[in-house]
Amino acid sequence: MKFIKRIALIFITLVFITGSYIVYCYLTKQPVPFFGRKITGAYYSIATTTSSNPLQWNVSEATVFNRIQNDIPEKLLMADPFLLQKNGKWYAFFEIMGKTHADIGVAVEENGQWKYLGIALDETVHLSYPYIFEKKGKTYMIPETKRHGQVRLYTTDNFPFGWKVEKVLINDARLVDASYFEKDATSYLFATDGWDLRLYVADSLYGNWREHPQSPLRNGNYTRSAGRIFEYNGQWIRFAQDHFGGYGRAVYGFAIDSISKTYYRESELSTNPILKNQGDTWAKNGMHHIDIHELPDGTYKAIFDGYGFGKEKITFSLTNN
Repeated sequence: MKFIKRIALIFITLVFITGSYIVYCYLTKQPVPFFGRKITGAYYSIATTTSSNPLQWNVSEATVFNRIQNDIPEKLLMADPFLLQKNGKWYAFFEIMGKTHADIGVAVEENGQWKYLGIALDETVHLSYPYIFEKKGKTYMIPETKRHGQVRLYTTDNFPFGWKVEKVLINDARLVDASYFEKDATSYLFATDGWDLRLYVADSLYGNWREHPQSPLRNGNYTRSAGRIFEYNGQWIRFAQDHFGGYGRAVYGFAIDSISKTYYRESELSTNPILKNQGDTWAKNGMHHIDIHELPDGTYKAIFDGYGFGKEKITFSLTNN
């Protein structure tokens, strides 16, 4: 009888500890052990729209990339889109699934519609998150090249094609979704390693990159980049993915309150989430990326991704879907 009581006590204790940890994860928006979301029949698409407020977007009215007109199969993944205005035209660079891995695709906007131009960058490994920007008249791209074990800087003399490696910014690191920006003559790079948000710093884009003394900045949720670092009303904003309950639920914004070569502090925006799953729409299962640009008239243009058309259910899994 004593043995049975001991076994029962141990069982109750384990249940209590496990339950407490799951509640803790739920309250702190960490991935909940053993539970996750499973989406069937869903796929990522990209869309654009404008807004007078860069932190509020009507996703249901966005112009979704027309797959039929561009001869792109219905369920082919298109995600992580970035915009660049060049020679009076808007170009979109995005992750697109190839035969064996994802490549970087490119499209140009003509008469309010997107025309797919083809593959801008194709390598032997998975590519995504084509963080594209211009600096001193030169066009750069920092795509995710985790499987190369590097963060690479690419340039081109034949835009929007012909991309070549200009410099390896960070070596021997399997980082994802690197996001670059400059402030006070210092270069910064946010990137994610597993569940850790890391920050790197250099004196210039071509400088010697080193990890920030406070890095990793945070662990768990909101550690994976969700788009370009954006300045609004004098405030820099870092966008991050919300993975609570599963990958790609929503996009949150974090104000960069203070950043230097030795110090970093951020705070969550009161307007969160910036993007989230949108009813019975093309993005009904989640959204996890946004790129915002201010237009000459003071309004804002954004491109984002979302996935829908499938069914969602909560699953029990030791791998936390």
